[in-house]
Amino acid sequence: MAARGFMYSTELLDDKSEVLDYNYENIPVKATITKQEEAPLLSIVNHWHNDLEFVYVADGEMCYSVDGVQCKLKKGQMIFVNSGRMHYGYWENEYKCEFQCTIFHPGMTEAKYAKKYMDAISGENTPSFMILHPEIIREKELIDLVCRLNKVMRQAKDGFELEMMSLIYGIIKQLGACITAAPEPMSYVDAKKLEAMHRMIGFVQQQYQQKISLNEIAMAGLVSRSACCQIFKKFLAKSPVEYLTEYRVSKSVELLMAGKNSMTDIALLCGFGSSSYFAETFHKVLGCTPTEYRAKCGK
Repeated sequence: MAARGFMYSTELLDDKSEVLDYNYENIPVKATITKQEEAPLLSIVNHWHNDLEFVYVADGEMCYSVDGVQCKLKKGQMIFVNSGRMHYGYWENEYKCEFQCTIFHPGMTEAKYAKKYMDAISGENTPSFMILHPEIIREKELIDLVCRLNKVMRQAKDGFELEMMSLIYGIIKQLGACITAAPEPMSYVDAKKLEAMHRMIGFVQQQYQQKISLNEIAMAGLVSRSACCQIFKKFLAKSPVEYLTEYRVSKSVELLMAGKNSMTDIALLCGFGSSSYFAETFHKVLGCTPTEYRAKCGK
């Protein structure tokens, strides 16, 4: 499935990784609970960051793509996404789904005695992702630890920082054990292609308001036009131009929901060039006009 973009503001660092909005300043941990209806385009825009990410499906089901590998998550399952991997979640149909997202930076475990455990997770030849199943005891223990961390961070009761660190060390230890004991071959990725993808996605997300050519996207990744198309196909199952168009539409949704700009302004701010082309493209992607979508949001 060629997933469409979710209303998702993306700020990038110099290496094109995402700047995460953590729950609390100076604590690089993020814990959220999200429902599918908060993703009007049935997808979260693909992104990457250096943090470790865990997504737990509390209700319903969802799909996930990591480094171009597509997988489905059922209620009670969790996916671990390793540091630096390109990923996004999406749904094939509209139905109720609620999921928890828990993210923390590897730097939270900088102590020397923790290095060997972290290297087993995010060092060389480590998996891009792992699906955790509640019926497997060691994996259920990891799921429970992550869900507990999510709750502790959201509630932030007195002394939560100490419990947070205890849970993070427990998660690292248990995750390493799960990876070591995994019965199936884990998913690995071509590092050079992934690096090129990072650069090209970052270029699009930073320059989408301007006129962008396929040549420019390829140049951003230091690859040829054909290699650029192949890499996009591998990681996102779509062409660079399709990704650019859908990213622009996702950004226009943010502005439509804010309700402050005219259709002409939104078209120009999102790189469409004209309001007529914006309306035509928007309708192709979402099945309604921008005006109809804004009216729907108002209701």
